[in-house]
Amino acid sequence: MDKKLLQLDFRDAESRRSVLRTDPVRTSAEFGWKSLYFEYREGDVFETVEHVIQDHYLMVKLNPISRANRVLDGVTRAEIQRRGSTAYIPSGCSHRVSYGSPLGRLHLMALPPSMLDAVAAEMGVQRVDLAPRFANEEDRFVLAMAEAIDAELAAGNPHGYMFAETFAHTLAAHILTRYRSRTDTCGKAPALSEGRMRRLDQFVEANISAPISLADLARQVELSEYYFCRCFRLATGMSPYQYVLKKRMEHACACLRRHDMSIQDVAFASGFGDPVQFSKQFRRAHGMTPTAYRAQHAAKGRAFSAVA
Repeated sequence: MDKKLLQLDFRDAESRRSVLRTDPVRTSAEFGWKSLYFEYREGDVFETVEHVIQDHYLMVKLNPISRANRVLDGVTRAEIQRRGSTAYIPSGCSHRVSYGSPLGRLHLMALPPSMLDAVAAEMGVQRVDLAPRFANEEDRFVLAMAEAIDAELAAGNPHGYMFAETFAHTLAAHILTRYRSRTDTCGKAPALSEGRMRRLDQFVEANISAPISLADLARQVELSEYYFCRCFRLATGMSPYQYVLKKRMEHACACLRRHDMSIQDVAFASGFGDPVQFSKQFRRAHGMTPTAYRAQHAAKGRAFSAVA
């Protein structure tokens, strides 16, 4: 009789603990992300019981070198993990891993099957066979994405749930293109015209004080979320969340130059729910606090008036 394996649901703390046995250093769980689960983990001895992962799973190593034995669907291989070494485990695949040397540091990410199904449909993928991969090869794209996500969490998720949606779509597309054994695609992403960009600008500016999701943006230009992300980056060189952040900062600067709003009011009017996070983001973007920016602008105004 086949033994019943534990089901690992990353979004359930008890399920994670029963399989992974220790808690992570940092996790996306507290921010309520539904489209993407992420955690930063570090330690010495590490071993899991055999289990089945409900989501599509990516593990990427941060520091060299660790040695591990991994079992995927009954196949066992030894791994020498270096920075960037990445394991991919499809939904429903049985899995177990044990480290023969210190675990070190790594990032774990999980995407629900519904996310990959939706992105596959958006990409025009007719059939996909996703095969598990042992962590014997580097995937620098996944490493860069994971480090960006970890930095976002360490900062308190200042970009909100749209950040998770954007990265979940991008990771799903990467899985479908890199970790497939067969795929058929058709069609190309439609262009993001100047007219569509103007429509996006108008929508964001009209809703600058409110939450703006990836779906909201894609809806304005009548594209699927996957195609929108792809086309937007090609057209602008930035991701949708970076674009919205830039617009929020531009609006905040305009408010600060008016001198009739408190810093807290400027934060709320520009779509930042937390004035502290607003100040951190503003300093990162402009190299100074909102108060210093306002004072600098006031000094320039006085200097101009004196010359005039």
